[in-house]
Amino acid sequence: MEDFVRFDDVVTVSELTRRITDLLQKEIGFVIVQGEISNYKLHSSGHRYFTLKDEEAQINCVFWRSKQINFEPSDGMKVIVTGWLTVYPARGQYQIDCVNIIPIGIGDLYLKFEELKRKLGEEGLFDVKYKKPLPEFPLKIGIATSSTGAAIQDMITTIRRRNPLCVIYFRETLVQGDDAKYDIVSAIQELNTLPLDLIIVGRGGGSLEDLWAFNEEIVARAIFESKIPIISAVGHETDFTIADFVADKRAPTPTAAAELATPFTIEMLQDEVNFLYEELNKKIRYYLEDRRDEIINLVKSYVFKKIEDRVNFSFQLLDDLEERLHINFRRYFKLQKDNLESLLRHLKSLNPINPLDKGFALLKYKDKLIESADSLAKYRKLEIIRKDETASVKVESVKPRLLI
Repeated sequence: MEDFVRFDDVVTVSELTRRITDLLQKEIGFVIVQGEISNYKLHSSGHRYFTLKDEEAQINCVFWRSKQINFEPSDGMKVIVTGWLTVYPARGQYQIDCVNIIPIGIGDLYLKFEELKRKLGEEGLFDVKYKKPLPEFPLKIGIATSSTGAAIQDMITTIRRRNPLCVIYFRETLVQGDDAKYDIVSAIQELNTLPLDLIIVGRGGGSLEDLWAFNEEIVARAIFESKIPIISAVGHETDFTIADFVADKRAPTPTAAAELATPFTIEMLQDEVNFLYEELNKKIRYYLEDRRDEIINLVKSYVFKKIEDRVNFSFQLLDDLEERLHINFRRYFKLQKDNLESLLRHLKSLNPINPLDKGFALLKYKDKLIESADSLAKYRKLEIIRKDETASVKVESVKPRLLI
C-alpha cells in the first residue's frame, strides 16, 4: 500500500460535516420516532432541548421556539416525535430537528415516582410534624455526595466562605447507578453515628434516571429515620425527588443547601460579638455610674462623717504614739550612751599604762610584766618602762622596802 495522500481528497471538518448532513437527509430524511424524554431543558431563548431514549439507545432533539406546542414536555414523558434527521456542526453530533411532539403517556419511571410518592405520603413521611428544625448555629456538618462532581466543591467552598468555624465531615457516596441507593443509606447511617449538627445529602443535576437513587424507598426511609436533621440537595431547582419530600429541608441546589446549613455567617457572628461588646460596655458604664453615685451619697451621709472622724482620730493617735516612741527611743539611747561612757572610763582606769602619766614605771622581764607581788631578787636584768622612755638595768641587790 502506498504511503501517501492525494491532496485532492483532503476535506475540512466543515465539508465532511456537510456531506454527512446531506447523506442523512437524503438517505433517512424525515423520521417519526417514539421514545421517552430525558434531560429536558427549556432555554431562556425559548428553544427546547431534550434527549429521546429507550432501553438501548438515545438521540438528541431540538424543538425551536418558532414551532407550536400545546403542552409542556417533561422528563419521563413518552412521546412520538416527528422531524428531520440532521447534524449539529458545532458538536459533530446528529439530532432530530423536531416539527411536532405528541405525548403518548407518562414514562415508567414517572409512574413509579408518583406511586411511591402517594404511598409514603399516606404513611405520613412527608408530614410537617416530623420535620426536625435546623440548628441556628451549626458547627459540625456532614455531607454525603460524590467526590467527583462539582456539587461537593461548591458546598465546601460555600460553607468555608460563610462560616470558617464549621467542621465538615465528608462521606464519599455513590449517587448514581444500581448500587447508589444502598450506599446512600449506609452514608446516612454512618453520619448518624457522629456528633453532627446536620447532614446534607444530594448531588448535582442530571436526567430522571441519573437522579433515580434519590427516588428509592429505602433512601426515603433512611432520611426519615435519621436522628440528625437532613437537607436534601438533589439536582437543579426544577428537579424534585422523593428525598426532597422526606427531608427536613429541601434545597433547590447543592450550593443553596450549603447556604441553608450556614444561616449564621462569620460576618453575622462578628456583628453579634460587636453588639454584645457594646452592650457589655454600656452595662459596665451604667454599673460604675450607679456605684459612683452611691459612694458620693455615702460620703455626704452622717454615717460616713462618723467613719471619717474615727479615721482621723486614729491618724492623730498614731501621730501621738509616734512622738512618744521617738521620745522613749531618745531616752533609751541616752541611757545606753551614759552607761557606755561609764564603762569606758572604768576600762581606762584599769589600763596599766595610765599610771605612767603620773611618773610611775613598769618593770618588765623579757615580754613579761613583773607584778608587785613578784620579788626582784630572782631577776638579773630587767627593763624599766616609763611614759616616754625605756631603760635596761642590771639588778645588783634587792632589799625589803621599809614602811615609812
